[in-house]
Amino acid sequence: MYLEHYQLTDFPFGLASDPKFLYLSKAHARVKAQIEYALYIQDSLVVFTGEIGSGKTTLLHDALTNFEKNMVVAKLHQTQVNEIEFLQLLLVEFGFQLFEASKVELLNKIATFLKEQFRNGNKVVLIVDEAQNLSRKVLEEIRLLSDLQDGNSKLMTVIIVGQPELNEVIDSPGMEQMVQRIRLRFHITALTEKELGEYIVHRLDVAGAPNIHMFKDDTIPLIYEYTGGRPRLINILCDYAMMSGALDEVNEITTDTILQAVEELSWKPYEQRFNRRATGRNSLADIPAAEDFAKLIVLKNDSPIAEFVLNKEYFSIGRKPDNDFMIDDKKVSRYHAQIVTNQGVSHLRDLDSTNGTYIGEELVESLPLEDGEQFTIADVTFKYLKSPDSEDTGDNEYGKILEYRNPHAAKTPS
Repeated sequence: MYLEHYQLTDFPFGLASDPKFLYLSKAHARVKAQIEYALYIQDSLVVFTGEIGSGKTTLLHDALTNFEKNMVVAKLHQTQVNEIEFLQLLLVEFGFQLFEASKVELLNKIATFLKEQFRNGNKVVLIVDEAQNLSRKVLEEIRLLSDLQDGNSKLMTVIIVGQPELNEVIDSPGMEQMVQRIRLRFHITALTEKELGEYIVHRLDVAGAPNIHMFKDDTIPLIYEYTGGRPRLINILCDYAMMSGALDEVNEITTDTILQAVEELSWKPYEQRFNRRATGRNSLADIPAAEDFAKLIVLKNDSPIAEFVLNKEYFSIGRKPDNDFMIDDKKVSRYHAQIVTNQGVSHLRDLDSTNGTYIGEELVESLPLEDGEQFTIADVTFKYLKSPDSEDTGDNEYGKILEYRNPHAAKTPS
């Protein structure tokens, strides 16, 4: 606890979304204005993307505070669902539990609710977060819901929020109808180095710091080097640095403090951690469908323990038993990572886990997997094989593996 040491009234670099700490860079201010405009005129479909930790959630919360009167807001964060489950989750947000109802009954209940709210003078807003995980079928349901209207008035504003890969899905073949329905579409960028310095000063000021310039000027380029201007990473590094400074009983944060923090966090510069092979990698939309399914070999202590055929769009890995592969380890987050397979390419995506997903020593946010590539989560290694013919499984060690089935998982690969 360093509040007393720095004479603060609040923690300036907490990870929870708190609108009072919102710093509006030029990009953030523009996006906020666009969101508020969409809410004001009740546009039917809005797409909002940004990288992990770019401040999407905080920005949305702040925009919504100006429209609390006569507004019903539904927020969906669990997006690894089918279309029926999606409709059921939406109705739960509206206060209904219709888990045994047919799809027709679910859609009728949603339409009736929306019409009632409209006639009572209420605006309904649906926010779908982590939308890059949604299947095409669920995206189609969202498109159809956004078309519901009473006379000439739309009944619901839908804001789809996701990481940049969401754009790849929306722009891929077969999604033309959704693209035509999108009224506003915007992307939030990282902070510049100058904005990063202003961001730190702003948050210290809100937290009541007597010295809002406790981070020395020469620390700003260093912080930018290790965070890439991503607010969440800035918060993690600055919070750790302030804790270290308090333990060392210093009142200013110097480059030595930052370097000590990144060493203890085991961080490398942002470009080395996240932008591996920035060129030469194909996007989901660029790769044709594969004739055969890819495979995932699971190894622990260099010994294979499981084999999966990636014959489903989403394959989840984490500590919770409803993952496709469960790792019972406290170093593993509840929903740690997933593999999204679409049009013949498998995309590894870390789900904002606490301890990260690694390829070698490199921390991964999101990356298309190459044939034979390996990644690790805690003490477990995963090897990706593009197709069953990528490696001879008849005579080597992998051929001896029986297909693993997680007894706790709600959905297991077949």
